[in-house]
Amino acid sequence: MGVKLGVKEEVKVGVKEEVKVGVKEEIKVGVKEEVKVGVKKDICVLSLVLALAVAACSEKPKVDANNFHLEGTVEGLPDGKKLLLVDGDGFTVDTLTVAQGKFSYAAKTDTVSFYTIFVMDDPANNVNFFTEPGTVQMKLSATTGEGTIGGTTANDALQQLMLETAPYYEKINEIEALVSNDTTMAPENDWAVAERYLQLYNEVERKMKEAAVKNINNELGYMLAVRFIDEQEDADLLEDLIAKMPDNYRQRRPVVKLLSLLNSRINTDEGQIMPDFTLLTPDSTQQSIFAELRQHEVNIIDFWASWCEPCRAEMPFMKQLYADYNKKGLGIVGISLDDKVENWRQAITDLKMDWPQFSDLKGWGAAAARAFRVSSIPYLVVVDSTGTILKKGLRGEDLRLFVSELLVP
Repeated sequence: MGVKLGVKEEVKVGVKEEVKVGVKEEIKVGVKEEVKVGVKKDICVLSLVLALAVAACSEKPKVDANNFHLEGTVEGLPDGKKLLLVDGDGFTVDTLTVAQGKFSYAAKTDTVSFYTIFVMDDPANNVNFFTEPGTVQMKLSATTGEGTIGGTTANDALQQLMLETAPYYEKINEIEALVSNDTTMAPENDWAVAERYLQLYNEVERKMKEAAVKNINNELGYMLAVRFIDEQEDADLLEDLIAKMPDNYRQRRPVVKLLSLLNSRINTDEGQIMPDFTLLTPDSTQQSIFAELRQHEVNIIDFWASWCEPCRAEMPFMKQLYADYNKKGLGIVGISLDDKVENWRQAITDLKMDWPQFSDLKGWGAAAARAFRVSSIPYLVVVDSTGTILKKGLRGEDLRLFVSELLVP
């Protein structure tokens, strides 16, 4: 992941923009606002429907001037029922009225926008759609969540994506209900529920990426690529998607901006020399990371945080690894993703970490974390004394074996 994202504008798309992976932090689940979990970042829980609406609130792509028609039918809604037509910025464009079980809307358009039809007095009952030239077919139901859309290329694709993600959102809603109704859940169950919750969101994320790839030649794929795919975490995927976009899509301002970000990103692949970072030490002095790296033949850069339970759980292993190999040339440099200095300092004391610690106290916005495209913690990078990146993402015994092969003749 992700979103959140060189970040894009705040776009909460299903699991983005602030889906911060690998932490024990607040997850807003239904009405229970704080579920402590150890594997992901904050998730702002929005339905895919509402999230996509927010995602399209930016530049409206130009298309050939043409008529847009919306033809709708209803089930279970009475004649005279009012429907609100709302644009991506949240402004009401028009009010429609159900008559003889139908409703309609027509406009001349030279742009593609992302609109929503809301049933008045029942805002949870809504259907999103693209204002593509042509005739868009919509069905509304008195039952929330049963609306459908289709009739044009992007709207057919959107409906398919809704169908594919609906089972996951149904399970997510069940978990939200469980958590909000159970205020005495045991910690071990709390963790298990949270992990399942995040697994479901990972599946939604996977489906959205698949939809972006499959539909990159239409407005749905374009919107998902521009507003959902993280230009740091998924840079290769995003570059591939942009390369496959129609020429007129690539000329749009958001794509031009993304290409600029992609071209300017720091290369932290294995074999490359990492950038130096001057960060705060626990005593609030500024120090270069390279000043520490040069003192050891092999270094492990450990991205962690005081609130990260998996990081804490792994600390005994890291302390033993350090004790076993420090005199043979191993150094460890901790880079914390904390944003509160007192929490950071207290964790260093509590965990008795004997190696140098750094942070810029910017949380997931930390410069080093963004350069390495860190999306979960603990995250470990092995470098040599020159800062050359030798290996990324190893943990546990795989890490021990790699270090031993470097330091033991």
